[in-house]
Amino acid sequence: MENVACDLCGTNEPVPFFKRVDRFTGKMFQFNRCSHCGMIYLSPRPTQAELVAHYPHAYESYRMPDKDVDSIEAWHRMRAMQIHIDFIEEFAPRRGQLLDIGCATGDFLHAAQERKWRVVGIEINKEAARVAREQYGLEVTTGSLESFIIPSHTFDVITLWDVLEHLPSPSVTLSRCYDLLDEDGILVFTIPNLDSFDRYLFGRAWIGWDAPRHFHLFTDDTLALLLFKQGYRILGKRCLLGGKGAFFLSLDTLLGESRTADAIRRLYPFISLILWPYRQVSYLLHRGPVITYVTQKIY
Repeated sequence: MENVACDLCGTNEPVPFFKRVDRFTGKMFQFNRCSHCGMIYLSPRPTQAELVAHYPHAYESYRMPDKDVDSIEAWHRMRAMQIHIDFIEEFAPRRGQLLDIGCATGDFLHAAQERKWRVVGIEINKEAARVAREQYGLEVTTGSLESFIIPSHTFDVITLWDVLEHLPSPSVTLSRCYDLLDEDGILVFTIPNLDSFDRYLFGRAWIGWDAPRHFHLFTDDTLALLLFKQGYRILGKRCLLGGKGAFFLSLDTLLGESRTADAIRRLYPFISLILWPYRQVSYLLHRGPVITYVTQKIY
């Protein structure tokens, strides 16, 4: 474990915010709020060597694609990728070079390639990267962004889907992305939405906290300051997707191993249908559990 200062302002005067139990290991972790800038961050936190143990095979992002997935689920998965690309193309209509950081098994990159983007991916999980290469024939580098060797000003668009909150130093990653982006390049990312309805509904069980995998959580103010310091301006934000999955992950955390948990989980399809209006309203009001930002280099 390591103690860290605030990544946004460098101040090392944390104010305890609250403690969160890891849903996989049962260990307790401490979220703090920076006394200077308000950034919410985990400290002490696992070192990079220790962190591997906190990403088990059951972790959602590392589940391999189901070869027996039915056509309806496959259609929904592809439609989700198309929604993300549609949003990007509102701000970057020229289909140039795109880098996806943390590309997992390559579903998004494949969809972007089908739309005539020239795509490259980075994925730290070796098995996920292998699937992306073998299943779709994608150019995917196994490793971290820091080990990625490529000339500056190469990409028109860089995407980080559900990645920024996991990073040891968002500032360092955003700086590296700035260098890799071409002039007026676009950076697109999703993060847990601290203003979401789900956060207030589930409290400490909200999946957006997810310690110790989530190192940082961003308010509007801390995100705006972080982006400005690294040379970006916000072009737009929208809650596109993720409400259903995030809601049930939060509900799973809340239920735990209670006596009624299994009975309630069997009702998830019915509950999902009932909650469709709730999800749509939360998206319209920018109060969904996951929010997507489009930003651009400004200098």
